[in-house]
Amino acid sequence: MKTLRTFFAVMEEGSVNRAAARLGVAQPTLSRQIQALEQEVGGSLFERGTWGVRPTDLGFKLREMMLPVLRAYDQAWAEVAAHAKGRHTQLRVGYLGMAANRFLNPALARLREEYPDIKLWLFDQTPVEQLKALRAGELDVALIGQEGAAVGDDFYRRKVSRIGVCAALPSQHPAAKRESISLEELKHDVFIGVAESSVPGRNAWVASLCAKAGFKARFVAETSEVTETFMRVVGDSAACIVPDYVEGSSPPGITFVKLNDDFATWDFYVLRQRGRGTPAIRRLVELIGEP
Repeated sequence: MKTLRTFFAVMEEGSVNRAAARLGVAQPTLSRQIQALEQEVGGSLFERGTWGVRPTDLGFKLREMMLPVLRAYDQAWAEVAAHAKGRHTQLRVGYLGMAANRFLNPALARLREEYPDIKLWLFDQTPVEQLKALRAGELDVALIGQEGAAVGDDFYRRKVSRIGVCAALPSQHPAAKRESISLEELKHDVFIGVAESSVPGRNAWVASLCAKAGFKARFVAETSEVTETFMRVVGDSAACIVPDYVEGSSPPGITFVKLNDDFATWDFYVLRQRGRGTPAIRRLVELIGEP
């Protein structure tokens, strides 16, 4: 990159002497750098005369191809330097869509007040997608459900909240008009599960809740998307156990009824990569879930 900067300085100044003075190097040193670059590219980059130097066709081509590279290089170094000094200019956050209003949006609003210049990238992703992106270095923060409890020491983890659980029922279900029910009242119902590839451990969690209520859960289908889940609840006259943050979504034909069992709870976690916690990242993790 140093030799390229020398080339651009000579091209802009139209003079080796003026370029040397601008860069603070001796004229012979700069001339040798240009000669080495010409040998590397395989041709003359400048026409030389009493009037100074002018780029050759090859010189213009080198400028055309390498100027974007040099700018990208400088931008990348600036970003790395800002990151090292805690002035990271972007923050990539993965989240569960239905949880954003309760947990993420208030935190982002407060973060913006403290870091007004930060660039936010937000990704509505399943827990599996978030975990993969964290491991690949493509996310800084992930906001997921109790699936976060199973990651061990892979990431820094903080429990945001322990929230209630509700049953998503067809609106014509006998319990749909109730304010709350016990899970045992659904022992004769069938359940819609969630594909392990989208939300790992969700079906096992539902099965464990049903076991605590004294019966074995019977799953008639597995889905990979929330919309499909609610369609199957209606279409199969089934039930689905979900965290209570989904209550505000009110999909057609679905009624959410709270479960009043003490054991029916859902833990919510925020994760971040270890060793990559800039002040803005750490602050967002602190803010998520705060009143």
